[in-house]
Amino acid sequence: MKIRVALPEVEILEIYGDLIIGGKRYDEAKIISLETESIKSKYAIFKTSDTGKVFGRFYKRRWELVDIVDDLGSAHRLAEKIRGEYRTWIEGWGGNLKVITLKGHWIVDSPLRIRSGGKIKIKSIVVGRGFHWERKEDLVFLGDFDIYAWGKDVRAVNIIEMEDYISSVIGSEMHPDAPLEALKAQAVAARTNLIRTAQSHHPSEPFDICSEDHCQVYLGLKKVSHETLRASSETRGLILTYDGNPIEARYSKCCGGITERFSVVWGGEDPPYSTNRYDADIDKCADASSEEGFLKLIDFEDAFCNLEFKGIENLYRWRVEYDEKELNDLVRRFYDINEVKSLIPLRRGNSGRIYELKIESDKGELVLQNEFKIRRVLGKPFLPSSAFKVDKRNGKFVLVGCGWGHGVGMCQMGSIGMALKGYNYPDILKHYYPHTQLSLYAEELP
Repeated sequence: MKIRVALPEVEILEIYGDLIIGGKRYDEAKIISLETESIKSKYAIFKTSDTGKVFGRFYKRRWELVDIVDDLGSAHRLAEKIRGEYRTWIEGWGGNLKVITLKGHWIVDSPLRIRSGGKIKIKSIVVGRGFHWERKEDLVFLGDFDIYAWGKDVRAVNIIEMEDYISSVIGSEMHPDAPLEALKAQAVAARTNLIRTAQSHHPSEPFDICSEDHCQVYLGLKKVSHETLRASSETRGLILTYDGNPIEARYSKCCGGITERFSVVWGGEDPPYSTNRYDADIDKCADASSEEGFLKLIDFEDAFCNLEFKGIENLYRWRVEYDEKELNDLVRRFYDINEVKSLIPLRRGNSGRIYELKIESDKGELVLQNEFKIRRVLGKPFLPSSAFKVDKRNGKFVLVGCGWGHGVGMCQMGSIGMALKGYNYPDILKHYYPHTQLSLYAEELP
């Protein structure tokens, strides 16, 4: 079964290999957009409705479009209020492309299909966009491509067999040298996430899933190894289900000691498998939502994810310091203020992640809502997580934090820790997704 995976948009797409375009073979091509308007990115808020439009390729749901807003915080508030969900909503893609080859150049309409006679290399793909590890890489892919004008930029969509995709995601999301049982857990989570979210995470766009952290990191053949192929093969077709349906199998790098609930990060209702639990052999309620509870969490050391593993940066605990000018400059990127006076957590999830933060400034109070926005506003360019305490001393703001990522679902460092302790992949998945079952997927799910 083939799926459609979108790579990040670029100003000029440089593509190499055995390229078949319009029945003719080329060794290389450059492709640019001839469109003059930029893409418009907004947020759509949906709620479940029996009479709504069907979204999703494999897992189909009926959604009613409630509103489209410009701001992430507004989207999160409205989704929480109506017990719905929000998605990025893109407008303005498609249009004319210019194709430049050694044999000539021409203009075509989107999409341009490029068939592969073997492998295809694309130059200067952005990896980790918006994060501290952002970089550009030349990546190699199996499969064909559809090329779209994406406003003034160009976007390539890889058409690839599902299990080839899963083999890459395993190593792209989790180090390919991780223990095999952790890789198998990652394979099942990645496959489940694809089946659950294809054509619903990007409901207005012409692909199933994107290749970035927004959906799942996919770096083509670079991160495919013998072990990732084995993990994919030995879990082939397995997904996690609840009540017969594929689950929201979210995961992040490091929970920091306690996993977070779905609603804290994305709004809506919490499914039974989205819980707050210690990332440890501790069978009791986990709650670091109070300031006192969060201080206790900072001192908690016995988590599966508190480990060092070669090749993976772990941020079980982290520390960031800003002088007053640095913090003022960070906040001024988004808001009209001169001076930040204090940062005050208003609401935390049980993992300690702040999802409502008050900024007291010389021009009044600001309230940031949504953990993603908090990490973006206070990060250079992005905080590891929103689970932090704030100390102000000697003219500096000191943020001491827990974990890396949103903390929902499987903790990837924790899964490595569990595998190193002898747990197998069903045990790992049961720990992070309680009340779920391992099931073989059907091509079309209700």
